[in-house]
Amino acid sequence: MLTALITGTSTGIGRATALQLARDGMRVWASMRDISMGVSLEEIASEEDLDLRVVQLDVEDEQSVEKAFDYVGGIDVLVNNAGLSPVGSVEEFDLVAWKQLFETNVFGLIRCTQAALPSMRANGFGRVINVSSVAGRVAIPMFGPYSSTKWAVEAIGESLASEAAIFGIHVTLIEPGAVATPIRGKTGQPNRESPYRPVAKNWGFSVGYDHARPSEPEEVAIAISTVINNPSPPLRVTVGRGVKQMIELRDRHNDEEWLDLWSADTGDFLTRWQSLTGDDLTELPDA
Repeated sequence: MLTALITGTSTGIGRATALQLARDGMRVWASMRDISMGVSLEEIASEEDLDLRVVQLDVEDEQSVEKAFDYVGGIDVLVNNAGLSPVGSVEEFDLVAWKQLFETNVFGLIRCTQAALPSMRANGFGRVINVSSVAGRVAIPMFGPYSSTKWAVEAIGESLASEAAIFGIHVTLIEPGAVATPIRGKTGQPNRESPYRPVAKNWGFSVGYDHARPSEPEEVAIAISTVINNPSPPLRVTVGRGVKQMIELRDRHNDEEWLDLWSADTGDFLTRWQSLTGDDLTELPDA
């Protein structure tokens, strides 16, 4: 039986992944900062006779991470899922918020990974799965802070993959697009009085279109389960509608063309986007 620890399991992708892996027959440690949020998870585990337990872990707190990993013991699978997804221009995003974002999305991931690796190396087996994002592959306006953390996650994952392979440890980056989780409600909106409002409108149409057609967190959880059960898992796995399209779209444009597209007048941007992708970003699905 494999033992897995997942961070950020109180809602969304983390919660869905905890249940998916437990239903797969794994021993699951569902970690979260506020364990009162895990009561419903424990109830489901009891009803379905799942080997799932909630453990307190704050990825931003080194002592909390050490305490949790000491309590849990060695694990076979680590899913680094905990994260924040704010919006803002590079200039206007407060420096304190920048530091907070990296503390959670990057340093939190590093803390947990460093805590998990020794036992994986000793056992000659392990899976480290980092929940990244399409924003870790493609940077667009108003997502500079978030993308910068996910680009860091991508670099850390790719470097670790080659370092850890000699110990039988596989690393995979899961790259979802828009997912129907509570984090969307915490993302916020750009300042309407911002001097960057013209380009923020382009961001709004693109992101709004995707978030009107989100994937469910269970889809991401299934992708993670598939990776764990693959004896030779890939380094990167994309999940959801429009993710491959966005990556391919960026690959088809040189830097100058890409910057020109996003900084265009909104009417021109919408016309060009539809020509490139076939998607009318002003079209919302029926309720």
